Amino acid sequence: MTRPESGTVRSACSYCGVGCGIVLQIETDPATGRRRVAKVSGDKQHPANRGRLCTKGATSAEMLAAPGRLERAMVRPARGAEPEPRDTRETITELGRRLRSIVDADGPDAVALYVSGQLSLEAQYLVTKLAKGFIRTSRLESNSRLCMASAGSGYKLSLGADGPPGSYTDFDHADVFFVIGSNMADCHPILYLRMMDRVRAGAKLIVVDPRRTATAANADLFLQVKPGTDLALLNGLLHLLVANGHGDEAFIAEYTEGWEQLPAFLADYPPSVVAELTGIDEADLHRAALLIGEAGNWMSCWTMGLNQSTHGTWNTNALINLHLATGAICRPGSGPFSLTGQPNAMGGREMGYMGPGLPGQRSVLDADDRAFTEQAWGLPPGTLRSEANTGTVDLFQQMQTGAIKASWIICTNPAASVPNRANVIAGLQACDLVICQDVFAETETNAYADALLPAALWAESTYVAVNSERNLTLLQQAADPVGEALPDWQIIADVACAMGYSDAFDYASSDEVFDELKQFWNPKTGYDLRGVSYARLARTPVQWPAPPVDPDGGADDGRNPIRYLNDGISQRPLERPDGVRPRLAFATPSGRAVFFARPHVEPAELADPDYPFVLNTGRVQHQWHTLTKTGKVAKLNKLNPGPFVEVHPDDAARLDIHDGDSGRGSSRRVRADSKGCDRRTAG
Repeated sequence: MTRPESGTVRSACSYCGVGCGIVLQIETDPATGRRRVAKVSGDKQHPANRGRLCTKGATSAEMLAAPGRLERAMVRPARGAEPEPRDTRETITELGRRLRSIVDADGPDAVALYVSGQLSLEAQYLVTKLAKGFIRTSRLESNSRLCMASAGSGYKLSLGADGPPGSYTDFDHADVFFVIGSNMADCHPILYLRMMDRVRAGAKLIVVDPRRTATAANADLFLQVKPGTDLALLNGLLHLLVANGHGDEAFIAEYTEGWEQLPAFLADYPPSVVAELTGIDEADLHRAALLIGEAGNWMSCWTMGLNQSTHGTWNTNALINLHLATGAICRPGSGPFSLTGQPNAMGGREMGYMGPGLPGQRSVLDADDRAFTEQAWGLPPGTLRSEANTGTVDLFQQMQTGAIKASWIICTNPAASVPNRANVIAGLQACDLVICQDVFAETETNAYADALLPAALWAESTYVAVNSERNLTLLQQAADPVGEALPDWQIIADVACAMGYSDAFDYASSDEVFDELKQFWNPKTGYDLRGVSYARLARTPVQWPAPPVDPDGGADDGRNPIRYLNDGISQRPLERPDGVRPRLAFATPSGRAVFFARPHVEPAELADPDYPFVLNTGRVQHQWHTLTKTGKVAKLNKLNPGPFVEVHPDDAARLDIHDGDSGRGSSRRVRADSKGCDRRTAG
């Protein structure tokens, strides 16, 4: 694609998974001749945001101009020494050879890769191809394991495949919103505004959270649940929906299986029991069930509050149970909608960058999926291994044993973001070689790297990202990379070539990579990018499933808002033994969505006399992740200058804690200091 020297290009925001469209105004620096982004505005034509931007997206130009970029490769001559600048291309070649020698000497599992939902779709595809297809390591993980793995697994179990069955269009048609474990006002503000547009038009908002958040402040009904009791609440609501006669018996019979186990199971969750477990008044439980049951259409939204749990997958199953029981799924205004936290975490899940995944919503655990992928990559049968790694936390524990000799970390900062930081640091220190690929030189993780590879920022290359609603946007290059920085996909491909895999990784552009990954259409799940191209994306974002399109077919809005329609286009058609072809075909073996009886379980750890408080983490509206990007923007630092702790007023009074006090919090694993306490949050 041509690169404009001035004017504007369309792109997408680099922060959360909402995937807002933005317009970048380009100018040329008269001193250096380097193209840069002068201004950012919301794209009024983009279906995700219709021109709206939050403070983070609106200050993207300042972030792109931030100092501290990694402009050349940096290599430490010895552990503990200061890193020294090196030629980037030469360093890539050297590191590729070192990785190959480790694989040859110690086996494929001696190399681990830890990647990110901030990577481009093309980079995510290539890292999966390299790790699982050519290095043959099972030790590929991503930071999405920490946030989205349970939602993805829950979708797969209940509906047969990962990804939401609906889209953002549902926000414009829902009569009731059920927001649980998500502070949308701070974490997904543009979707929150869209939801509130509908609420102002008459829809009702139910918010479930242990904390009275900014989202809860505008709720018609706030259910202040005890931490760790979400399953009891969801089961109790289903109990009441059934008791009130609000189940959709026709939908249950036509499109689901497993319902027969639910009535006896739900008998254990009457309102009195649920109220005691959750701390929610019985009257509020009844009111929530009536709002949901009497709604023409209702949708649920959730994120880390349900996902980051020892039973996060069960939480998703129990929430989907409510939709299946009421038939509120796969129609405008209804459905379970998991909100993602990174700009391309959805794409990474589709490219197989965590657990047993393979591109196109496939799995190494499935023999047919392995065979398809081996053929697509030109690999001999039996090349792909049938086992998967056991998760991000375990990955860093495995490093400590010495079994992992090399760790390659791309576009993420685990020393600041992975639970039990000491475990991460010990793992990195135990590796013989730690490679970090990043855009900025100084991060908590880079401090432990033997080699640093300079990556281009999002506006410095052209690539595709997939947002929470399965929408693909082409992020077109608007600025020149600094120094010797390269796009992530290119660094990965060049390392692969240096390892000896050049026949499979010799790409001239990201467009070539995208054309290759499109072949991973999956008729089992309906995952389909066959109708997408860079040329089409330059005209409009496209939502999958996106089958081939007629170029002369008229107007193209790129929208496919409802999945699992049994039309036989992207997904195999379902015809039952009696000849009936139902309207919906879920991606399960039977074509029916599945009910699961998921009982309430106590949290894995409870408060005790030594640790009497429960800490519930959250995000702030104007900062993001570990501050490697937003922390460099003065406007955002003024709005959210630093971390803080909120303490219940009763506890604050008992402990003589005042607003602005410094404090120290200790858990069974870690200690953290806070520069300020806030006692404003009431019960």
